[in-house]
Amino acid sequence: MTITKNIQWLLTDPPMLVDYCLEAWDHLPREEVDALQLAGLKQRFAQLRNAIPMLKKLADAENVDSIDNFNDVVPLLFDHTIYKSYPPSLLENNRFQHINKWLAKLTLHPVEEIDVSHCQSIDEWLEVMDAALPQLRISHSTGTSGTVSFLPHSQSEIDKNGAMKQMSVWNLGSPLRSERPELHVAYPFFRSGCSSHLRGNDGIVKHLLRGEEYFHAAYPTKMSSDVLYLSARIRGAQAKGTLDRLKVNPAILARKEEHDALQAKMPAHLKQFFQHIAQELRGKRIYVWATWNLLHNMAKAGLETGLEGVFSADSYVSTGGGTKGLIQPAGWREDVLRFTGAKELHELYAMSEVLATHMRCEHGHYHLSHLAIPFQLDPQTSEPLPRHGRITGRAAFFDLGADSRWGGFISGDEITIEWDQHCTCGRTSRYIVGEVQRYSEKNGGDDKITCAGTESAHQEAMDFLNNLGE
Repeated sequence: MTITKNIQWLLTDPPMLVDYCLEAWDHLPREEVDALQLAGLKQRFAQLRNAIPMLKKLADAENVDSIDNFNDVVPLLFDHTIYKSYPPSLLENNRFQHINKWLAKLTLHPVEEIDVSHCQSIDEWLEVMDAALPQLRISHSTGTSGTVSFLPHSQSEIDKNGAMKQMSVWNLGSPLRSERPELHVAYPFFRSGCSSHLRGNDGIVKHLLRGEEYFHAAYPTKMSSDVLYLSARIRGAQAKGTLDRLKVNPAILARKEEHDALQAKMPAHLKQFFQHIAQELRGKRIYVWATWNLLHNMAKAGLETGLEGVFSADSYVSTGGGTKGLIQPAGWREDVLRFTGAKELHELYAMSEVLATHMRCEHGHYHLSHLAIPFQLDPQTSEPLPRHGRITGRAAFFDLGADSRWGGFISGDEITIEWDQHCTCGRTSRYIVGEVQRYSEKNGGDDKITCAGTESAHQEAMDFLNNLGE
């Protein structure tokens, strides 16, 4: 197979690089991956440089017209706050036409052409956008910081992510083209919604399951984006001491009260849900993913009623998302495995802005995905750190799967990468040593990113992004 074809597989259908063989994926030679990633980066830059207005503005200001090596792209990496940099008043006043004008500077999709001036809620806006642009799937964060980020993911990105899950979860050595294996999903949350983690559920059904009836959600309804946004606003107002001045749409407030009641009943409901799943799917192969505390609560509830080894031993149980500010009790992993009956727990490091997932091996190392080029930046200057030895710095990535938005992204995480020595697990990829830590937690809530390019260029680009001609 030619390198040109391999580059196209990497960018469009990554598992085809190895004919959907997970073992081969985990053992691709580093030199081959480096060459493919650099070629893919060059192709993405050539494709998007003048097509995404925000990238063009920044590249023009930095005088970047070509990519010759990995670090050439560092001045063009976006700060992780960029996707929530819109004026908050736009959402507060339902000015979705202006939100589209802002978003149009971050994506190839013609979002500005869609008439959303009549929309009176985030849910309505997203429904209109989904119908008008089926190849665009705008997703959003949960707003834990008090502000919601909007990410212009493409449907093809979600499909690529689903195909990667198929290779990992099925783990058949090659694609099963005639008949899909019997696999059920047990999902302890809402079936659908527009938050980043819920957007992927349709892809799970499409790429992994025999049909919708194999997806078992604790709440088979849609999560309201308006409720999530209102919750974020309330948290932000509480933090600032301005809750008494918060203006809220009465209709959305009523929905939030319903949601709060549902949240209060969630522990009992989830206990019933997992008891039901344990009976209905006993002995069957399942795929379940959730934060560690949800998984552990599920396991504890089951173990307390005498349930052990409930599902097939080759079930795929996955978790990620950090500690969420909670202390992980000793033995939580063993509890999850004892309850489910799965042979291993698949832990991952990922983020909404970069759809690639970095899987943890049996030695506790997160192996960096071939789909995201890793960078480490000086936490003070954001200058690139050496790509050799064992280095600690701010994590940044270029998401090669991003085909209609710019994949360069600076995170808020501190990581240590081993660039040279191979992991004793046998996987060939470079890997993260130790735990991932948020700089905001390390610095008492403060995390100011200084971009690696000239400060004036980045400020000029941000001014351009948020100038909506009002």
